[in-house]
Amino acid sequence: MSTRPAALLESLDALRPAPYTRAVRETRKARRASLAVSALVVALVTGGPTRPVPASAKQQAALAVRNPHGNYLVPGVRGDVVYRRVGGVELALDAYLQKQGTSRPAVLVVHGGGGTSGSRIARVGQLLEMLTTAGFSWFSLDYRLAPEHPFPAALDDLRAAFEYVRAHATELRIDPDRMAVLGEDSGAQLAALLAAARPPGLRAVVALGGIYEAPLASASPLAQVAAGMPPFMIVHGGADPDVPPESARRYRDVLEQAGVPARLVEVPGAIHAVESWWPSQWGYKTEVLTWLSDALDLAEPRFEPYEDERLRKNIAYGAFETVDGPGELLLDAWIPPGEGPFPAVVLAHGGGWEAGDKVTYLTPILEPLSRAGFAWFSIDYRLTPEVRHPQQLDDLRRALRYVRHHASTFRVDPRRLAVLGESAGGQMVAQVVAEPCDGMAGAPDPVDREPCTVAAAVCFYGVYDLEALVRDASPRSLLFRLFGRTTLDEESRRVLRRYSPLYHAHGGMPPLLLIHGTDERLWEQGVAFSKRLEEVGADHELYRLDGAGHGMESWEGRLEWTGYKQKLVDWLEAKLASDLESASATLPRHARDPRRSVHRSTQGPEAPPHRFAPFVHQGQHVGPGSGREGHLVDVPGLPPVLTVEVPEDPGPRVPVGGLEHHPAEGAVHLPGDVDGRVLLG
Repeated sequence: MSTRPAALLESLDALRPAPYTRAVRETRKARRASLAVSALVVALVTGGPTRPVPASAKQQAALAVRNPHGNYLVPGVRGDVVYRRVGGVELALDAYLQKQGTSRPAVLVVHGGGGTSGSRIARVGQLLEMLTTAGFSWFSLDYRLAPEHPFPAALDDLRAAFEYVRAHATELRIDPDRMAVLGEDSGAQLAALLAAARPPGLRAVVALGGIYEAPLASASPLAQVAAGMPPFMIVHGGADPDVPPESARRYRDVLEQAGVPARLVEVPGAIHAVESWWPSQWGYKTEVLTWLSDALDLAEPRFEPYEDERLRKNIAYGAFETVDGPGELLLDAWIPPGEGPFPAVVLAHGGGWEAGDKVTYLTPILEPLSRAGFAWFSIDYRLTPEVRHPQQLDDLRRALRYVRHHASTFRVDPRRLAVLGESAGGQMVAQVVAEPCDGMAGAPDPVDREPCTVAAAVCFYGVYDLEALVRDASPRSLLFRLFGRTTLDEESRRVLRRYSPLYHAHGGMPPLLLIHGTDERLWEQGVAFSKRLEEVGADHELYRLDGAGHGMESWEGRLEWTGYKQKLVDWLEAKLASDLESASATLPRHARDPRRSVHRSTQGPEAPPHRFAPFVHQGQHVGPGSGREGHLVDVPGLPPVLTVEVPEDPGPRVPVGGLEHHPAEGAVHLPGDVDGRVLLG
């Protein structure tokens, strides 16, 4: 293997976020695949019994193009390139073409999902950015999934995609004789099977967390090894509980026995799902890109990606200090075309507080949000063990403040700002909206002076009761990872409850949408949190997906579960309404339900029911459920004069200046030491 240019090696460092450049972890990832890989292999090969066949032609048509507006992870992507029509279904791929050069090496990316789920953007976000940064053109494809389309349908589709790219090499500005296939999970299985056919132009195969043995010989890469296959690079988690690393070793050995060059990289402590590997395990990316650059003779190591006025990458929204020097908190922003101002959503990924990044886990909802006209901001935040709670919460608050402060630059409406998180991000979102989030008066950074209140919040399969998940104080426990505590005593339980949204729900929270699959252990937490929200009178909805597991990326390609995307968009549109009248729908239930919040004016004749909202005083929620009474009242027909009525004082109302009212946020901020009931009118 030749030595690659120093520029390439330097460019690879850019693949790692600053906070994690030298992170070292001693424990392995707890997040597991929701289904055993053996069962998924059977489904891939036989069609399996686990999923009903779509009931209608309309549903079949919906599967044809899952992302009609293309890829939202990397600027400059050609979306929805139809590479095959089979059985009345159009199969599409996304294409990223480097700007420079007319004969670039190309990589075909094959997503995983056990052959039963996934899409061309789900589970591969980090990989696509990795290839883009390193200077490769790439093509990421959808293919038919089992059980509706059992093996060899997926392999046939991969062959068709490979042939399509080669046939259109001139138009795509790639070299048809310098192509590679990169697959993860069942995608690695398909890549290996394609290589067994030795198609012209295939120069290299990268297999990440692959499945190499199957009950059917024609679907088993181990049984299909033959001389003359292209070189392989195999990357596997050293602690993979689903496909043990011994399987990857056997496949490497069989390849070498056949005279096929094969390199195996075992990532210590890594589990099966590549997207769930820790930042400290991302060194495999450097090895993959160096190997690919040699295999495909990549002369120019890196080009700047296309710019897109809609998608803005790697915006620094905050800074912090580490033992290795200063670091930056980064976000990606999607801004719809037009003048705005647009409703906006800040996104917090999951990953057990220790894995993931701004292009991982949340990718399936980027397209629906973009199509519906929302701006969105997907954030990186600091992970354990480099930091512990509540620093992750502080990062999310900082992102909300940053977006509000730069609302005019981003053409977004700060009154119509929502926050969304999944899994660990769901806990973060629920906890942040349950706590006061005023601006920090006198802070040297003007961003920190902004409030971080929102008009709505969405939690996907969040953790709402940390205490319920902790059984001991081992290094893998949430108690140790999040808080560094080594004893499960009463003080530790108090800390766990302190950051469990279940114990902090109140009626003044913004409207919440909870989305949960029923086939996972966090479903019960979602039910319990919903019940608690109902008890305190909080505006919320629990949306269930029967039979769905943990992670929206595993829902891709499952027609019976895709309705959550439309539900998400419809709910956000209702809560982030643009006109003042409909904006009252964003207020908490107790603030807009006349049965709960009717107030009669004491001035003049009896007035009709008014709109109420809780207000925040001195950083504390005031209103029903808080132990402190306070309402904002919009009295129709009266002049817009803000006054305050102190409950303990039955005397005249006292006008209060400097009140700041944010209707869509459902909050009024009182200056000074004033407390009581605020009336508009």
